[in-house]
Amino acid sequence: MLGLTTGEPRGPHRAPPRPPVAAGSRAVALWLAATLVTLGTVAALSAQALGHHLVLRTDEEIEKYRGVQLSEAVGVTAPNGRSALDRSCLILVLDSTGRVTERYAGAPDLPSFPALAPARLAALAARGHPVGIGGTYRALVVRPRGPAPDRERTYVVIARSMADAHQAVTRLLRAEAAASLVLLAAVACGARWLGGRAARQRLDSERRLREFLAAAGHELRNPLTTISGYAQLARVGHPSSERMREEAFGRMSTEVERMTSLIDELVLLSELDLGQSLRVRYVDLAELCRAAVTAARDCHPEHPVRLLVAPGEHTVAGDPLRLHQVVANLLANARTHTPPGTTTTLGLGTEGDHRVIEVTDDGPGVPDALRARIFDRFVRGDGASAGGGGSTGSGLGLSIVAAIAAAHGGTVTLEPSDRGAWFRVRLPAGP
Repeated sequence: MLGLTTGEPRGPHRAPPRPPVAAGSRAVALWLAATLVTLGTVAALSAQALGHHLVLRTDEEIEKYRGVQLSEAVGVTAPNGRSALDRSCLILVLDSTGRVTERYAGAPDLPSFPALAPARLAALAARGHPVGIGGTYRALVVRPRGPAPDRERTYVVIARSMADAHQAVTRLLRAEAAASLVLLAAVACGARWLGGRAARQRLDSERRLREFLAAAGHELRNPLTTISGYAQLARVGHPSSERMREEAFGRMSTEVERMTSLIDELVLLSELDLGQSLRVRYVDLAELCRAAVTAARDCHPEHPVRLLVAPGEHTVAGDPLRLHQVVANLLANARTHTPPGTTTTLGLGTEGDHRVIEVTDDGPGVPDALRARIFDRFVRGDGASAGGGGSTGSGLGLSIVAAIAAAHGGTVTLEPSDRGAWFRVRLPAGP
């Protein structure tokens, strides 16, 4: 296998592009904004859910006192002499003007209960269920029941302080805020890393695009220059120059074919990059490999080719034209980068749920320093190693193999070998 060389694109020196810091900063800002909105929404919903749950529990506690005689509610008969009310409970007896005539509290430090006007008291008593009052209490206003002394009292307010509930919600929000700070820091670091990686990938894509365009322009410029030169020779009108004109026309035809082939390969790579659909049908790889080997033997008898097909079925779902191009390009690559007489072996087999195509040769192989770039575009062999200094092609053959394999959901790799090159294509067997 031939060593590979790549030509640096020629042209005016340009300073490397500045890193897109602004784009990375915007990405980080967007990540942080999205995280803040998400955390704020989660915090608000969780606090609202907890508050609603505590309100329902408070209302249930208040409802326990509905219909209980006042003497029983305040616990005047408690054995320890203290009120039987829990610490958050407050019972008030009000007259018709809303003045508090009696007050029974579960704890002495409960907040003061807001004053209620007679109309407000009547409306709350008619409502018949606990409501929020003043933001600090949930209260139920009822008409007293029981003996005559209780009925003489106009209104009874059964209230529970919401201080404990507010503290629970506050503690929840503080815990969420602390967790949010840690999460925000992690998101900021992650967003910065992702933004930097995206920026690097974008710069790398732009660099590869510039290199690709420069290399493509250079490759197209060579045949155009040759055609231009021979066209000038063909314009010579002297009869003695007839042989030179015929040779010039022949060279121009050759260069046109070369340029047409290069353009076709570039168009194919562009179509594969854009993900254009393949003409998929069932393909018998054994038959395809036999046809490719027969064509290689007939056209290039100086490069012997062996075919090894393992027993079994070798069908895949794919584009027959493109899959044939994979095999033909691998055989052409071995033929181009090995001296005449080198034997190339094309093998076909099955590995699990994949079909495997292998192309090996006993040529000089690929230098270790260039193995990682073997499938890059416009990476071409050194003609001197081919044993004759012939054309080394456009440098797109292996790139096309990799692109076609990827379009079929497969892979192509250059395997380590003691002698020669060993290419391995794995394609899904399909349904």
